[in-house]
Amino acid sequence: MTKKKLVLGLGKTGQSCINFFVKNNINFKAFDTRDKNSIDISSHHNQNLSQYRFGDYEENFLDDVNEAIISPGINSEHKIINKINELSIPLTTDIELCGKYSKTPIIAITGTNGKTTTVSMLEHLLNSLSLNSLACGNNGIPILESLNNQYDYLIVELSSYHLEYIKNINTAVSLITNIQEDHLERHKEYKNYLSIKKRIFLNCDYALCNINLKNDMDDIKDCKYYGIKKDKNHFIINNKYNDQLSLIDENIIYRDKKIPFRGFHNIDNLLAVLSVSDYLGLKTDECIQALSTFSYPEHRIQLVKKDNNILWYNDSKSTNVSSTIAALKYIKRNILLILGGSEKLLDYQKLDSYIEEKVKMIIFIGENRKLIKDHLKTKTPMVDANSISDAVSIAYKNASSGDTVLLSPASPSFDMFINYEERGMEFIKAVNNIVK
Repeated sequence: MTKKKLVLGLGKTGQSCINFFVKNNINFKAFDTRDKNSIDISSHHNQNLSQYRFGDYEENFLDDVNEAIISPGINSEHKIINKINELSIPLTTDIELCGKYSKTPIIAITGTNGKTTTVSMLEHLLNSLSLNSLACGNNGIPILESLNNQYDYLIVELSSYHLEYIKNINTAVSLITNIQEDHLERHKEYKNYLSIKKRIFLNCDYALCNINLKNDMDDIKDCKYYGIKKDKNHFIINNKYNDQLSLIDENIIYRDKKIPFRGFHNIDNLLAVLSVSDYLGLKTDECIQALSTFSYPEHRIQLVKKDNNILWYNDSKSTNVSSTIAALKYIKRNILLILGGSEKLLDYQKLDSYIEEKVKMIIFIGENRKLIKDHLKTKTPMVDANSISDAVSIAYKNASSGDTVLLSPASPSFDMFINYEERGMEFIKAVNNIVK
């Protein structure tokens, strides 16, 4: 019997695995937990689809499997995972698979918030300094696609869903931006979530972490820290105070020159990038110059429009409470907040004090609106909307000069949209159609 690799999940990650196996003449079969009709498999038309299974599988489906490569979206409690474990079939990830075929140094980054911005910022910096680098992983190009070209560095964004399955990862640098309560519907408890995030430090050359997490990292050997020492506003890079950086009137100053950045929370992302560049031996002056041309990713406190002195911000990437708090801290004006999305186990009461201080109206979308309302104690006016377009219309009718309309849902998007990008684009479309 010819042994095969099993591709678990037919999203971007699974497709990249299939492409890799086809290119290298490796026998494989595939499984997805979803119904066949809910998945676009048009790009698979040249494959032997008789080896694909959807939703369920026969008792002997795993008999010829000698390794399973799992996509991060597959729940660890699914029965096929239990069966794989029962049969002692090795379970691996595309990250580890890539590591077997590539010698390119990996800079791995995880965190509840800030990881995508940090990854993008670091990719921009390294490429600006002629270090050919690729951002890949959780929120971008699947890592196996990096094998098509030569790179100096791979900058890999890893979610807790990735790290849950990783057994060993060899990295030049592993970095945690921050950890807040999130994904507890999958990981059950914060301590489990924290433990999974810390798996990024398995077999890394250099461990780096936000100083706010120092008390949680006692078991990580030789971990270095970055961030702001709150008592004296000292900027810390790799455990050392950096006297060339300072904070003046909410501006970051480097040698008397203001550094462009978006939001106080991005100070930590900047310091993370400077810590990595410092470890790599890059000159700070050149790094600061390179970062001055960085453009922040879409859907993260993205200014969409200014009309009649009303600002419209798209922060669709905000899928948890701490991310929305960061947006509320950033915006100085009266806010009409568009809030809600798909169900997620989060403590929305943490929003109360920020809503009381800055928000003049909450406009709810999504299936979890009742849950959020039950958590909030604020007396801020609330109204329900049937869609993003409806929410924008309501905001348009109620906003006054000097106000800000902010889409920052503090929730995933899967009740109404494929992903947060689609939600953000729908918001942008609605604003451009309604706000003239």
